Amino acid sequence: MLVIHGRYAFRPTRLAFRNDFCVSCNQPRRSAKIRTFDAWHIFWLPVLPLGFRNRWVCTICNRETHVSNKTRRPFKWAGFVVLVFLAVASWANPVASDLILGTWVVRIGASLGAVILLIYLGRSRKGPSLKERLSSIAPATDTVCPFCGAQLLILGSQCSCPVCGVLRC
Repeated sequence: MLVIHGRYAFRPTRLAFRNDFCVSCNQPRRSAKIRTFDAWHIFWLPVLPLGFRNRWVCTICNRETHVSNKTRRPFKWAGFVVLVFLAVASWANPVASDLILGTWVVRIGASLGAVILLIYLGRSRKGPSLKERLSSIAPATDTVCPFCGAQLLILGSQCSCPVCGVLRC
């Protein structure tokens, strides 16, 4: 039985903004701190309230700034190990008379996939860390609110918008 479930984010509210590095865009971007009330749903009906949650979201792609959407390197190595195991197991067993085509597809596909994945893993290098990328980004120095265009109030070290209430971080 198919059960449709997930998480709703009710009443998103902007709390703050800052200059940040978006991992999804792979660029320095403006991010906004969004506060939502989250609830778990089944078949689009909220069932379990999860409470309030704050997250930093890129203003360009609307994804969380420090959450990667790429497959991590250890999972790629695990996939390589599985492909090698499939290739060795398929070449070690004799070809069954009723599965000739399927056996050869697995033999060639797993072997070719393992070689291609090994070449990809050998060529791809690890880039700079998120900490290094964040150190090169200057803090926000805006005097105008990027969301409503009002002049920011500067009180000591804190800047806020009098119209929409957003803080500059």
